[in-house]
Amino acid sequence: MMSASLICRTVLPLVAAGLLFLMPGHAEASTKNIDLPPDVISTLHYLLDLVHNEDGEAYDVRHIEPLMAFLISPKPHDARYRADDSFGAPSAYNQFTVNSGVQRITDYILDADIPSFFFWPSSLRLSRWTGVDGGDQQFDRLRLASNGLSTPFILKGTEHIAITPDQHTGAYYSYDVDRMVILSPYQKGKIMINIYRQQEPSAVGRRGWVLGKDEEWSYLYTRDKGLNVKGLGWANTYMYDSFGVTVYYQADPEKPVVTCGTVSWVKAGWASINMVQSKHIHRGLVRVADAFTEVLEDPRLPEPATLAKTFSKSKDLPTPTLREYAKDYLSGLEKRIASSQTLLKKVGGKFDSQTLLEQMTHDELYATLALDYLKKLLGHDPVMDSHPF
Repeated sequence: MMSASLICRTVLPLVAAGLLFLMPGHAEASTKNIDLPPDVISTLHYLLDLVHNEDGEAYDVRHIEPLMAFLISPKPHDARYRADDSFGAPSAYNQFTVNSGVQRITDYILDADIPSFFFWPSSLRLSRWTGVDGGDQQFDRLRLASNGLSTPFILKGTEHIAITPDQHTGAYYSYDVDRMVILSPYQKGKIMINIYRQQEPSAVGRRGWVLGKDEEWSYLYTRDKGLNVKGLGWANTYMYDSFGVTVYYQADPEKPVVTCGTVSWVKAGWASINMVQSKHIHRGLVRVADAFTEVLEDPRLPEPATLAKTFSKSKDLPTPTLREYAKDYLSGLEKRIASSQTLLKKVGGKFDSQTLLEQMTHDELYATLALDYLKKLLGHDPVMDSHPF
C-alpha cells in the first residue's frame, strides 16, 4: 500500500499508513465492501471543512451524532467500510479498541516534549508540529482541559510528516498537513477527534527498506528516488493527496477503554495516476492501529511525565552530537545487515553509512535515535545500548 493513511494514530492522527500500491493483493476471503451511511459521510465532510474554517464557526457536538452512533453500533465481522469518492480519492474505515483512557492518550501524544511518532513506529518516520494557533502553550492547555472536561477544546496547526518505507515497494514520503484536534465531552464520557488534510503533493518518493518483519520497526532510508520493484525502479511516485478523521471515544470515565474509528482517503501513484485502492488503505490503517495499540498497552512504557522529562533534556541537542550517536547506530546496523544473508541480499551494496550519515537532517537523526530508544524500552532488540536521552 502506498503510504499514507492517517490513521488512528491516536489523536494525532495521523498520519499515514502504508501504501502497498502496484502490488498483487492477497486473497481476501468473502470480505464485504460496504459504503458508510450517508449521514456518517455528511458528518465527515463537516469535520474536514472545520480544518480550513476561518470565519469562527464553532464546533457543535450535535453535528457528530451520526458518526458516534455508527462508531458504537455492532458491525458484521466480514465487512470492510469505505467513504464516498467525492474527493477523487479512494477511502477506507477501520475500528479498534485500546485499553487506555482519553486522558492518558492525550498526555502521551499531545505533549510538546514527547516525539509523537513514538506511538506509530510502523508508519511514521518522524512528525513535527511546524505551527500551532495560539502557540505551543496550547498543548498544555488541551491536556489540562481534558482533566475536567466540560466544554470543547480545539487545537489547530500544521505538521510536517515523513512515513516509513512501504513493505513491498520500499517507497517512503514526506509532506505537510493541516491538523485540528477536538477534545469534547460526549454523553457521560469524552471524545477526541483528530482531523488532517494534506496541504500539497508530497516530495517525490524515495527508496528505503523494511529490515526484517514489519513489527520489528527496523528501517533503512536512502535519498535515492524511485521504487525497489524490478522494472519500476525508475518511477517517480508521489502522495498526491490524503486526509482523514479519527475519533477516540471513552464512554465510561471510570473505565479506561477507548473505541477508535478512523476514515482515511489517499491518492498516490505517478504521472498523476492514482494507484491506490480501498483495500490498500484499509491494510495500512490496520498496520498503524496494531503498532499504536502495542506501544500504548505495553506495561514497560514509561508514564507520560517520565517520557516528557527524558526528552525535554535532549530535544535541543546540537546536530553534531546527534550525528555522533547516529554514527554508532549506523555502524551497528551495518553489522547486523552483514551478518544476515536475507538482509544482505535485500540491501546488497546499497548501504553507505557515511553518505547516509551526512545526508540526514537534525529531525531525521533525532527520530532514528528515538525509535531505537523506544525499542530498548519495550524490549524490541535495539541496535544501540546507549542513547542521548
